[in-house]
Amino acid sequence: MARARTDETRGEVPFAAEAPRRILYEYPLNERVRAFLRLEFLFRNILHSLEGRSVWDSRAALQGILEMLAILGRGDLKAEVIKELERHATHLGRLKERPGVDRARLVGLLRELTELMDGLYASSGQFGQDLRENEFLSGIRQRSAIPGGTCEFDLPGYHYWLQQDPETRDRHLREWFAAFEPLYRPVTLILFLIRQSGRPEEVCAEGGFLQRNLDPNVPCQMMRVGLPADAGCFPEISGGRHRYTIRFLEQASPDARAVQTGDDVRFELTCCLC
Repeated sequence: MARARTDETRGEVPFAAEAPRRILYEYPLNERVRAFLRLEFLFRNILHSLEGRSVWDSRAALQGILEMLAILGRGDLKAEVIKELERHATHLGRLKERPGVDRARLVGLLRELTELMDGLYASSGQFGQDLRENEFLSGIRQRSAIPGGTCEFDLPGYHYWLQQDPETRDRHLREWFAAFEPLYRPVTLILFLIRQSGRPEEVCAEGGFLQRNLDPNVPCQMMRVGLPADAGCFPEISGGRHRYTIRFLEQASPDARAVQTGDDVRFELTCCLC
């Protein structure tokens, strides 16, 4: 007690309580946002791997580039990105006259959205088209579908490339990655705006289960669930335009089957509407 009083006299907190670490889970509610989240994941993976110098870092970076090619080969994703940029520009444009809005920041965002749209309109063809026609990359892509198919005896040319000095590998990887860089900032900004569009609320899932209806006239783009790292469970989220369901599962170890908890779970829920 004497020590506590001494600390109070000096205006100090005897034991500073640290905020518990939280794990954030995100779930897309439409195919467009699903594709954007996958692209963001691959961008992060590639950029992280490019910082390494080992053969395994180069393998990881190249695998990410090949997966990026696969995603961009499914439909006209550039058109989807442009539509989403236009939608956000229209939405933000309506906020100009709203009281309390930071006009300087809003104008800056609108200017960036316009520049990104102009850049995408100016680009021609599909992103990565030259890479699809690259014989070296095509061979690796085909063998990647086979478990262990990129071993040195399967792809001696790939093995030879991997034995080049790190600077050479890095130069080639960054040249290939440059084909996707025009998408990096648009996708990053779109997801930032979506994430910022919702306000978190404290929710309780009774018996580890929560189901709610959604307003189809105000489509929700993404659900975000924040849970303390020591909660002892994780969410399984499913949903669509009309409703969503969250089940909280417990899993004692990776070797055990996950089962729904019977306890009430308090968590932070954000419905991103923009």
